[in-house]
Amino acid sequence: MKTRLFTLALLLLSATAQSAPAGPMVHGAWVREAPPTAKVLAAYLELHNPTDTAHVLVSADSPAFRRIELHRTEEHNGMAKMVPAGHITVAPHGKVDFAPGNLHIMLIEPLKPLKAGDKVPLILHFADGSTLDVTAEVRRSAGPAHDHGAHMQHEGMQHDMHGDGMPMEHQHE
Repeated sequence: MKTRLFTLALLLLSATAQSAPAGPMVHGAWVREAPPTAKVLAAYLELHNPTDTAHVLVSADSPAFRRIELHRTEEHNGMAKMVPAGHITVAPHGKVDFAPGNLHIMLIEPLKPLKAGDKVPLILHFADGSTLDVTAEVRRSAGPAHDHGAHMQHEGMQHDMHGDGMPMEHQHE
């Protein structure tokens, strides 16, 4: 009987140790649906760090896009402007929200049009060399009023993000 209890206790401890998270986790990853001609889309998610060590997100990529950048939205003179976010630190036992009008993953030049229900693979890269594979679902959104249908500047170009998806005009700064 004691041997069985000891064995059961070891199995429970082993299962608990194996289920402890080894690094950051993502919840609720999604990509905003855009017109088929859109050249720029955005991905949103919650990045959780259940560990005792800070993790630093340095970049992302995807086989579905030519380029991906980490951005945040800032407002200047009533114009929402997207600027590079640099490295994003997720504190121990903390989380960072990538949400409309805030931090986001800028998806540039999709290799094919995406529609609601499609799945987008993303790979998040961290400063320690680790990566996290994420699947984001493309979905429609009626996000915040300032984000839906907004005109935004991105790297010196103004884009109609949710109209026809084509750049409105080029403004080299």
